[in-house]
Amino acid sequence: MILDQPSAPLPAALILAAKSVFGTELTTAELRQLAAAIRAQSFFSAQTTDEHLLDLYQARIGGILHPVPAEGGVTTPFNPAYVRQAVKDILRETGYQPDTELRGTIQDLSSNARINLVIKTNVEMAQGQGLWMQTQEPALLDEWPAWELFRAEARVKVRDWLNRFRQAGAASGNALGHGWIITPDERMIALKNHPIWDELGSSDNFNDALDTSWPPFAFNSGMWVRDVDRGEVEKLGLLQRNQQVQPRSLADAQAAMSKTLAQEVAA
Repeated sequence: MILDQPSAPLPAALILAAKSVFGTELTTAELRQLAAAIRAQSFFSAQTTDEHLLDLYQARIGGILHPVPAEGGVTTPFNPAYVRQAVKDILRETGYQPDTELRGTIQDLSSNARINLVIKTNVEMAQGQGLWMQTQEPALLDEWPAWELFRAEARVKVRDWLNRFRQAGAASGNALGHGWIITPDERMIALKNHPIWDELGSSDNFNDALDTSWPPFAFNSGMWVRDVDRGEVEKLGLLQRNQQVQPRSLADAQAAMSKTLAQEVAA
């Protein structure tokens, strides 16, 4: 979701701005073979080699995440429609023409579907990482030690996130009730930094996953997370009174996402 008041707007904008533009002919599947740390440090879009276009995306999406006051002190935030038109304009100026059979599809760089997905995914991934980084403060982890995965946006075709959560929990190596739980009313809750979040975002498990330990866990999912306070977490039996969730480094999260590549190299 592109939030009206995004969580951690300044960290999210800084996360995006710190990335290096990476023009590439690689497909989405091929990009997943790159180490998570490389992908985390790069701004790219599958099969997009034009770095000038990527620069434009990065700058305009940064304006959505953190509007900068213009001359006179008036702040006019960018919005997806503005960014979409700017992308279409630059593609028209460069003479871009999609293959006839791809026109209007996600593989057409000038299509609304492609541009909207690039904008939405990058906005949400920066917001999600910014949110995750803020949650690593020990005091915040103590007060709100868990996340609940919930539907924030409606979808016509709804993926089975309840089953995904069960699969991710099983892949984490912890049984139901040990750090993660599905309540009788089907709320999906797990301790922050529990490996279930790595598994939920892993393309090893789900082919539309984004290989992150924070939301969004998959392309255009409509799912997000919200804090669960300590009192409720203890009632659910996920933590004892004196237990604490330990902070996690960004490097550790990226290492977890790179485990498949490391295994392939070792083999």
